Amino acid sequence: MRSEFDFFAGVSTGALVAAYLARNVGSMERLVAEGYSSESMTKIFDKSIWDKMLGRLQNQPKYDGVNKRAYIDAQADGALINDIVDKHLLVLAYDFINRELVTFKNNRGSDSVYNPPLAEICDAATAAPTMYPPVATTAPKRRWLVDGALATNDPSQCAISEALAMGHVLEDIWMLSLGTGKPTHDLSQEDRDKIGEKSRGWGILDWLTNGLLDHMMSASSSVSAHQCEQLLGKRYLRINGELPRSLMQIDNTSEVRVEDLKSYAFLWFEQFVVQFRALLDGVHAARAQFAQTEQGTVA
Repeated sequence: MRSEFDFFAGVSTGALVAAYLARNVGSMERLVAEGYSSESMTKIFDKSIWDKMLGRLQNQPKYDGVNKRAYIDAQADGALINDIVDKHLLVLAYDFINRELVTFKNNRGSDSVYNPPLAEICDAATAAPTMYPPVATTAPKRRWLVDGALATNDPSQCAISEALAMGHVLEDIWMLSLGTGKPTHDLSQEDRDKIGEKSRGWGILDWLTNGLLDHMMSASSSVSAHQCEQLLGKRYLRINGELPRSLMQIDNTSEVRVEDLKSYAFLWFEQFVVQFRALLDGVHAARAQFAQTEQGTVA
């Protein structure tokens, strides 16, 4: 599958997947087994002894991030971003002090100068606020970064703009965008009206309690998907199926939940397989036409 794509972009857990694919160090089956099994995720989301003892009384990130970084270090194996030379990689993080999006990319931009470790980049890109503490960069001008999903939950638009900045034209861009699921619309109209009426009186605490951060991330993702579809048309495919709300808990690492998530992934694949194959066929045809044109130019 890696050979089908030239450019990988990711934010949050997608950053781990994008970096893994760009490095070409193993199969997707290996990544799932080592990083997304119940056993592995239970270690990543493990709490310190003080977290377990104090629970909600401790006003700190839910997890200290030590095991997350240990897993990322093992996967990255000391690689630097500029070690990737045959593919393009874009990973997003967010500098919450300077309030700006941070784009890590191999062999391009200011961050390629100090050539950061992939582990540092992926650790920062997955530092979800309230879940994990911010990550400090090793750049000469140190920054404090959190999950790039705080800026945009879908890196697709950023990937398009990066490709254009590299000199490619819009007509040559084909994109497969993978999401992590959206809540099933399982509320009756009566329930929606009740929530809607109640929301008229919500203040900041009420909005936070009712998932303000999740709404902001979903909103940015939907905007990105809409814009990409407008720009690329049939050359764009977004796969982001519905999930029951009970499966939307990020740190529920039980074996049952993991298996349920896998079943929904297979369901999404079956739902979009025709469109996915059509996209790949279009890519192959475009590449063949480009190669023929290049050959004619050389001749």
